[in-house]
Amino acid sequence: MRITLVHFALLVSCLLNSTIARTQLQKIYLHPKAAGNAKQSQFVDSVRVIPLQIVDGVAIGTYNNVVVTEKYFLIVDYPNKAILLYSKKGRFVKRISYKKLGEAFYPDYDEHTEQLVFLGNNKNYKLTPKDELKITLDWNNPRNRKYFKKYTVDLKDTSFVMKKAIVNEKDVLHTYHFYDDFYWQGRITTSPLFKDSLDYEFKIYKNSQLVNGYFPYNRVNEPRFLYTNQSTSFSKTDTPYIRFITRPYCDTIYKMKRDSLFPAYQLVLPLENSLPPDFFTNPFKNKTERENFERNNAWMFSQVYNFYETPQFIFFRVRYLYNSDFYIYQKQTNVTYKTKNIKPDTSQYNLQLLSDYGTLRKGDRFYKSQKAGDLLTFFAQHKDVPVPIELESFLKSNPPATTPVIVEFKLKN
Repeated sequence: MRITLVHFALLVSCLLNSTIARTQLQKIYLHPKAAGNAKQSQFVDSVRVIPLQIVDGVAIGTYNNVVVTEKYFLIVDYPNKAILLYSKKGRFVKRISYKKLGEAFYPDYDEHTEQLVFLGNNKNYKLTPKDELKITLDWNNPRNRKYFKKYTVDLKDTSFVMKKAIVNEKDVLHTYHFYDDFYWQGRITTSPLFKDSLDYEFKIYKNSQLVNGYFPYNRVNEPRFLYTNQSTSFSKTDTPYIRFITRPYCDTIYKMKRDSLFPAYQLVLPLENSLPPDFFTNPFKNKTERENFERNNAWMFSQVYNFYETPQFIFFRVRYLYNSDFYIYQKQTNVTYKTKNIKPDTSQYNLQLLSDYGTLRKGDRFYKSQKAGDLLTFFAQHKDVPVPIELESFLKSNPPATTPVIVEFKLKN
């Protein structure tokens, strides 16, 4: 393996960052089969229901997600391939359909540019993973632009017109805004097409130049990454410039301040949920062998996601090889709860807020879309529970059951 002077400096930086403060690691103990259960009101506070304007023909189904931007609430209706756009006060603004783009396109909100981005492959070409990697390695070749398509909706432009856009290098390399004029990239892949075997699981760029790399790996034949594509996970905090970074097949959660990185927490799992040592040293023979291993070991650890810390709790998701669950760790008691086992009660209108799907965090607040029918049913069955002032006129108008509302809440301090 050829290591340049730049690579050597980055490697030394990685090793130093990985070993500093190792004794400061705080452990989070998790037993997936025995994760605790409790009432939702033990964890959730400041519940506020934001009624949305009732509009004929505007409804939500089972699979939807909330996006919170600077000025708007967006509800992404995946089955109907549409985005419902509302002001922060609940006024309906527009329905944006992206059905015509085809099956491969989904909206991605870019907070840095205030745009909705739809990026996908050109359906006129069938690309294998090997093809896509060749295109990435030769992106300066103008002919490679034809394999991808990109559309954007500028949320600063009140016409909300979907426009065709030019695919750039950041799109293809899956590079995202980090802070100031720095960008990060966490995509991990292996292939014999790489001439240089040294790569990093997490990289920081400025003006398309690599300025820092963390966690070196062999991108030609690293056993744990063969026949799969993985990514480091990036979670914002309530404090500017501070993030949490998690890695595939690594039980350590790292805290990052600007470009300074140190380990903060370690997830401790039972042996039955832990990867065997030979997973990291013995390569799979082919993709089929790897997929069979993952199916046969569905509850072995893969990666931590959505890591969020408050003074009292830590909220996070664990992806296993073939399963996934959300958890809340209570610092004071050192108990980890599975959100599926956390039950709502009448003090929070029996709304299941800590669900496994459709809940978004923005700063210290969480947001979830809910059907108006759930509230109508609750207050009809619980006459003794007072209706919040902000909901009185909305509920009296008897909205259709599938009319959406937004629920905002926090984790208790």
